[in-house]
Order: sequence, then C-alpha cells, then structure tokens
Amino acid sequence: MFGRTASAACLAALLLAPPLAAETAKLPAEVAAFVARLKGCQHWAGEEPYDAARGREIAAAVRKLRCDAIEADEARLRRRHRDDPAVLKALSAAG
Repeated sequence: MFGRTASAACLAALLLAPPLAAETAKLPAEVAAFVARLKGCQHWAGEEPYDAARGREIAAAVRKLRCDAIEADEARLRRRHRDDPAVLKALSAAG
C-alpha cells in the first residue's frame, strides 16, 4: 500500500517528532540514538503484515533497526551510564 518513500517519511516523522527530539537533546548521542531506535522497533512490532510485500517491508525495517539486539544494547547502555540518573530515566521511559 505504501511505497518506500512513504514508509521512510513515516519513520522519520516518528523518530524526529518534537517531543522525542526535546527529550533526547540533553542525552549522550548514543543514548538518544538508542531511544529513537527503540521507538522505531516498537512501531514496527505493532505493524500488521497483511500481505507478503508488507511482511517484507516490516522485516527489512526491523533488520535495519537491529531490533533483535535491542535488549542487549539497552543493558550495555545501562551499565555504561549507571551513574547518570537522566540516562537511566530516559531508558526506562522509552521502554
């Protein structure tokens, strides 16, 4: 139904929405990128593969965002930033 351009635009809008941008602006870059990635994974996890093409589109987005590694990456960030309450709060709020 939607082409690649429309899907990319929707994903960009989701990832760059003003509230998310404002929340992550004060975070370390790697944490802000992770939060955006997590939001993308959450979005695509809720999508319905109503036909084969849509299933492929969803699978490609999930692969590109590396959603299969999201839990391990969050754990790594939590360890790395264990002394930064703002980071820990942002990670908890994002999940």
